[in-house]
Amino acid sequence: MKTKYNFFSFFYDLIDTLYFNRKKYSPRTAVLELISNMSTRVLDICAGTGANSLIIAKNKPDARVIALDLSSNMLKIANKKYRKARVENIETLIADACNTSLPDNSFDVVLIALVLHEIEKDMQKAILTEAKRVLSDNGQIIVVEWEQPKGRFQRVMFSLIKMLEPRGFKNFLHTDLSAYFHTFGLSVLEKHSCDYTQVFVLSKK
Repeated sequence: MKTKYNFFSFFYDLIDTLYFNRKKYSPRTAVLELISNMSTRVLDICAGTGANSLIIAKNKPDARVIALDLSSNMLKIANKKYRKARVENIETLIADACNTSLPDNSFDVVLIALVLHEIEKDMQKAILTEAKRVLSDNGQIIVVEWEQPKGRFQRVMFSLIKMLEPRGFKNFLHTDLSAYFHTFGLSVLEKHSCDYTQVFVLSKK
């Protein structure tokens, strides 16, 4: 089991190396630029091995970050990263993203990065509904999702992602996500195209 989760950690790190290596065009950079430098409460839903949470915590020292995931094994790897980086403004929480038991209106930013395409529609609905519940009235939900690239080389690189992602991924790529978020009572404030991805900023209607 430990080998399995170490592989996931290696795979996520590999994604950064292969797909998000141009810092200016990386979705990690876009997310950072969208988060205030002030005392911000950030919830990273389905944080996995903690790549996004760590970057936010390191670059936003006044923020308080919670990395939430249902897998204790994933969060053990995340905690090792946090200790190695010596960040103190981050904590992990083992919880169901569909029912976090966190208080209403308790976060300024809720991050959902490369999650929705992995799960069935009923779970997508549950996670977005929960994100909306814990979001403060003036807060924002930041969603990062894959986007089909246009360049020839990038299309070749992206074919590997298509092979590894679950059934239904190709259909998800063709979804009008702005209209999709609207069905959950969320307004799209901003949309940014990054390498292989798109980043949405959402608010409560």
